[in-house]
Amino acid sequence: MAVTAKAAVYGWPKTLDYQLQRASATAVINVGDPLIYSGSFVLAAAITAPEEKASAAGLALESNPQYDSFGNVVTASALLYAVGGIFRVSGASGAAAWTLGQSVYPSATGSGVAAPTGKTGIGALWAQAAKQLIATAGVAPTGAAIIHASGIATIVNFVAKGANSAELDILLMPARPDYV
Repeated sequence: MAVTAKAAVYGWPKTLDYQLQRASATAVINVGDPLIYSGSFVLAAAITAPEEKASAAGLALESNPQYDSFGNVVTASALLYAVGGIFRVSGASGAAAWTLGQSVYPSATGSGVAAPTGKTGIGALWAQAAKQLIATAGVAPTGAAIIHASGIATIVNFVAKGANSAELDILLMPARPDYV
């Protein structure tokens, strides 16, 4: 009997388990920006190469800088960001199709949808991840190459908005050791 999958990823998260962290922030960060670790800080950055996945931190849930009750600009010393859960993001790609279970990565940060840099209406963009060849000499019994996707999240739902864009629901999972 054949079994047909009804979802892209099973078993996680259970009942919308979100995983949140706090960290000191540096530079301009907008809500929804992908973050990377940089020493003792997080900062907004696109993750455009497979080797950068090791620094992937998550998605910003707050902006940096922030404003205090007197209207002063304050650097966030405990910026809230998500390392796991399902999030709706904007997708942009040269490919004409999106598929459930496909790996994606953040190809651009936001341009200021929060107060610090003004409203432009453009947020972070996610792109379809290209497959990357990992050297497997002596690993695969048949000598065949093992291919891993370079993404940091998985598409669990999408609404196409034309050939090259979509609204994506992505499953952002905590960083794993195999990301390097």
